[in-house]
Amino acid sequence: MLVLETKGLTKKYKNRVVVDHVNMHIEEGDVYGFVGENGAGKTTIIRMIAGLAAPTAGDYALFGVPARSAEIAAARRQMGGIVEAVSLSPAMTARENVAFQCALAGRRMTDAQVDALLLRVGLDPQAVARKKAGSFSLGMRQRLGIALTLVSEPRFIVLDEPMNGLDPKGFIEVRDVITALNREGITFLISSHILSELDKICTRIGFLSHGKLLKEATLAELHDASKARIVVEAQDADAARQALTGALGLTDVRQEGDALHIFDPVDINDVIRVLAEKSIRVNNLGKQEDTVETYYMKLIGGGSRE
Repeated sequence: MLVLETKGLTKKYKNRVVVDHVNMHIEEGDVYGFVGENGAGKTTIIRMIAGLAAPTAGDYALFGVPARSAEIAAARRQMGGIVEAVSLSPAMTARENVAFQCALAGRRMTDAQVDALLLRVGLDPQAVARKKAGSFSLGMRQRLGIALTLVSEPRFIVLDEPMNGLDPKGFIEVRDVITALNREGITFLISSHILSELDKICTRIGFLSHGKLLKEATLAELHDASKARIVVEAQDADAARQALTGALGLTDVRQEGDALHIFDPVDINDVIRVLAEKSIRVNNLGKQEDTVETYYMKLIGGGSRE
């Protein structure tokens, strides 16, 4: 089931296109990472699907309910999130913040239920009982913010740059909370401009640059595309492929134009020998191993265009 689908979603401010015909797909159970440079349009998309901004063109659907449907308000009640900043009162304790959120949501929770909710996000109710939220670390505030979104029991949670400014300990704690909640069945959309963060937590990633969604892929697909390989650029790629697969028994050779990408565990010297024996002219040959970050940089054309 698609939790979120956008179709040609577009947002303009005066003559500036901020989001440009975005078609994205989030399946139930995904931890969907939304990566892009600062100003790529991530927060604008989140604001549109949250109902905080209206699209200039295009459409989207939550849980199969179109944005223009009368039922969209009910669909949005199944969605929670933190957009731009955690909304909590620094003068209140964690329990008081949860109680206040319950009042806003029209939900009643016992003290035991509030404590259980705090434990779900890794906050010890006894340890933080007397502490004001303003004295919390950034990671603790993020986890308390997630607890506040859980008050309405959402099926879909959107987190806008949740790892910003976190130290390694805070990042691990927030990551563990997201992973645990995802195991409970909650779908996530997480935006970030730091791909290495998303690589550790997401199941699927959408690459956004200058308002355009360039690609969606599972993390497994990205790792497969980035793994070590031998790249052969030959004048006759078909002949090179036929020679190499026949002589070396290769089974995982992918052709992209004039380039062959050999993913089999084969010695590069054997590749050179076969090509020389068959008198196949080679323009370039070498080993290549990308990270997901370098894959992204290639996707956007070598770097952001601020």
